[in-house]
Amino acid sequence: RGSPAAPLASAVQSLSCRSMETTSSEDEESLKDNNVDLNDDNIEHHMAFDVSNQLADAGNLFSSHQQNSENSEPFVGMEFESEESAKLFYMAYASRVGFSVRISKSRRSRNDESIIMRRFVCSKEGFHLRKGKFDDGKKKRKRATIREGCNAMIEVIQKYYGRWVVTKLVKEHNHVVAAPSRVLYVAPEAYGNADPYLGMEFPSHEAAQTFYYAYASRVGFDVRIRLSRRSTRDETFVMRRFVCTKEGFTPHEDSYDESKKKRNRTPTREGCKAMFEVIKKDYGKWIVSKLILEHTHDLAVAPSKVHYIQSDSEVVVLAKSGALNREKSVTPNTKTHLGKFGDLSNIPSSDNDFMTEARDISPTVFGLEDTQSLLEYFKRTQAENPTFYYAFQVDKNNCLSHAFWADAKAKMAYYCFGDAVTVDTSFKENKNMVPFVMFTGVNHHLQSVNFGFALLTDESEASFVWLLENWIIAMCGRHPVSLSTDYHEAIGSAISRVFPETRHRFCKRHVLNKCNERLSDVYVTRNTFKQEFEKCLDKSETTDIFESNWMVILEKYDLGDNSWLKFLFSIRQKWVPVYLKDAFTAEISASQKPESLISFFEKYFNTKTSLLVLASLLEQAMTGWYEREALEDLATSYTRPILRTPSNMLKQVADIYTRTIFDVFQEEFVESLGYFVEKIEDGLVSKYSVTKDEDVSTTFIVTYDFSNKRTNCSCCKFETAGILCRHILRVFLTVDVRALPDCYILKRWTKDAKNGFVLDECVRYNELYRDAVKYAKEGSTSEDVYTVAKSALQIGFAQVLAAKKSIVSQCTM
Repeated sequence: RGSPAAPLASAVQSLSCRSMETTSSEDEESLKDNNVDLNDDNIEHHMAFDVSNQLADAGNLFSSHQQNSENSEPFVGMEFESEESAKLFYMAYASRVGFSVRISKSRRSRNDESIIMRRFVCSKEGFHLRKGKFDDGKKKRKRATIREGCNAMIEVIQKYYGRWVVTKLVKEHNHVVAAPSRVLYVAPEAYGNADPYLGMEFPSHEAAQTFYYAYASRVGFDVRIRLSRRSTRDETFVMRRFVCTKEGFTPHEDSYDESKKKRNRTPTREGCKAMFEVIKKDYGKWIVSKLILEHTHDLAVAPSKVHYIQSDSEVVVLAKSGALNREKSVTPNTKTHLGKFGDLSNIPSSDNDFMTEARDISPTVFGLEDTQSLLEYFKRTQAENPTFYYAFQVDKNNCLSHAFWADAKAKMAYYCFGDAVTVDTSFKENKNMVPFVMFTGVNHHLQSVNFGFALLTDESEASFVWLLENWIIAMCGRHPVSLSTDYHEAIGSAISRVFPETRHRFCKRHVLNKCNERLSDVYVTRNTFKQEFEKCLDKSETTDIFESNWMVILEKYDLGDNSWLKFLFSIRQKWVPVYLKDAFTAEISASQKPESLISFFEKYFNTKTSLLVLASLLEQAMTGWYEREALEDLATSYTRPILRTPSNMLKQVADIYTRTIFDVFQEEFVESLGYFVEKIEDGLVSKYSVTKDEDVSTTFIVTYDFSNKRTNCSCCKFETAGILCRHILRVFLTVDVRALPDCYILKRWTKDAKNGFVLDECVRYNELYRDAVKYAKEGSTSEDVYTVAKSALQIGFAQVLAAKKSIVSQCTM
């Protein structure tokens, strides 16, 4: 087996190749303009630079500009680089919605007294304390109540890996909200009226940035980030330069077509030299190293009136509606973006280098530029690695409609663990997300593995057939034993056509979610229905018992005429557990849930994400999966599990199974000791009743064939998961089976699961397939050519079979 640490070394090498300095300016309007040559052979390093360095600016692949964009909304699980980033994001969000914010609660670490939790609330949270009424003869002024018991809040907690994560969120307000014209700045009280000077110190670059934006808003100009530099050691920022948005000059465009009338555009750049640069010192502080205060243009009039809300030395400064008298840099018909801290008119284009413009609503959500970029990326990847497979489909406008891709690692994973496959289409249910499809499975450490990615713009049967056919070509033509999908009629029909011998099942959880929608009135009015319905699904030991329980429920709740339940019953073989006991799904237990990309995908991808960035980020996410698998391989090879009981069988499988699978098996073995066995039929094939001591109502039937040492249990755990159940293990002790028979050790769960994979097989298959397609196209051009092609194909096929038979006979001699 290859070195398990290889992916780690590869990741370290990739990190060392990244550039440590980034620039951002309005001139950089695309990935290509941002010093990335799409035809460069070193595109992977450029992609790592664009995604990891620029997006990691504020919040783990979420730039602060994106977080403060027009459509950005907070959600539980959202991550930030620092507490300051979380605060600034929520302040900007509040300004768009139309409420003010204050800090309500904080928590400090017991170790070093640092803040580890912050809760930001609406300024109308809580209620004012009622003061006692004392009549001193003086006339008292009625004061407006600014607390209304609003529950809106966001709470962030610092995790052990340094990120700040949203753990609690309430978005609803109990009062009318109306957005002000603009958020000017959010700044510590000490920064309220201060001017910058050389040598000025800040605790972080976010604090310096906050200060300068506050200063700019007060003086009357807008700011953008011009230059950043990162450390060569850990890639953290060590320098940030902020400039006036009028810095530099607007590029001059030559007029090649004099017949076209062009609109005179007001130049947004005037060569202004004003700038503010901070660098990080060895002692952790950030100091102002370069400063130019003078501007070459007239400044906007500072706001005439602002509103302050102060709490815990924090000041929120909101401009009153109509209080600003800024230069009109954006016309009503021009699309605007929300920049940092409310700068709507001069957002740096680098903030959108990795985002496309909002796409028009059309049958396909991908534009021509997106399509071309992704296609070129696939071509370069395949040129560098011939085992990389991709399939592309475009519409009449040459815009992408479908795409599929898989690399060599996905093929290797499928070769070893492709017996049970899940086609995850859950991302397509959210219309705001990229229409993404993912093929996944489970490896010998119960970790998720990837078998390929796809983009699918519609959900027709033909589209799913196209996807499945291209996927199985990439996987060297080997059909899976079982396929699990969300409930969808089209994909069910497509699987029946492409994989007639594969066992297809619908995800029970997804079907139950549909039940929540279709039977919502029953769930609400009949409190016991849900519990009895799910018990019928999970506790029915036989199909007869299930069908009997089903009918009882229909009669009890008067649902015999419900069309949805009638339909579910008609397809019960595809989703009810008792009908799937003979289908291998590699699901060990409900508690062992492999990792999913759902949370990662929901955070970082929507319909504005460029396809080039999507492919690159997915590649980086997969690198993390491969590293975790390599680490677990290493740990399994060099550690030995602790035996909970001195059993020869446990000693045997400890040398065979991976650590994770051994733990599962040992749990079954130990639990088996608590069961009682009674022989109910004698003979060469004996039958046993296996019952838990304290639960005599639940009985499992185990049969054992003494002639061929074969056994089976009514729970069918081995058939579905590939691990022997506690009931069979208890019978083994009774019949004196002290070693686990080889037939009950699946290679996919062993330490040697990945031995035997030969990538050349996939390469040969793909090359033959491409040649066969060309052969079919040429051979079908006319009746005479078809006759020749058919005859030659039959001769060639006979020669291939003869050669294969000869090789097999030589191997058996």
